[in-house]
Amino acid sequence: MQKLVIATLLLALASSICMASEGEDQAASFFKIYSSLCLKNLFKLEELRETLKPMPKLPPEKAELFLAGKSGDAWPVPDKYATVVLALLSGKSFCAVYVRKADTAAAIKMFTSMAASAPFPIKVKLLKNETTQTIVNGQTQTISYEWSAPNAKRGMMFTLTTASADYAQIQVLGSAAVVRLRHSPELLQDINK
Repeated sequence: MQKLVIATLLLALASSICMASEGEDQAASFFKIYSSLCLKNLFKLEELRETLKPMPKLPPEKAELFLAGKSGDAWPVPDKYATVVLALLSGKSFCAVYVRKADTAAAIKMFTSMAASAPFPIKVKLLKNETTQTIVNGQTQTISYEWSAPNAKRGMMFTLTTASADYAQIQVLGSAAVVRLRHSPELLQDINK
């Protein structure tokens, strides 16, 4: 059911995206790639990894930036609007898409439109919406939502981190993960274990 819910939301959102500026085109590219790779394949990431085997991966020293010290793989994703990288952690139900430059407000709007609402009986819970000042990327905003079905032990967590500063190394990072439901702030730590 969760796969059907995600697919329905993605189709509705994709049909409503209107491209305008370069930054908005980049944000739309981010969301299209995030949706088609991470959201669509969240419950079958090993199959996605197999599909990507013939594609060139980033060398380990470059992939390290996108894997945050965890084991896994990262691939450059060809796109005419944006510089995009896909990262999959080994042995985890975690997928991330990084975009070098994009209109962060547009990315937030697209992400929130998808993640903040789900069809019944899926429950949506806002886990985090905070702004932080960083040295490397300037001011960042992180938004996380949890989706859970009644009586489920596992749910989905969708997270978006944006940095609007022109000097930011990465302006948009979207991740999707299958997590244990605990209904507490510690849930955010699941992807780091």
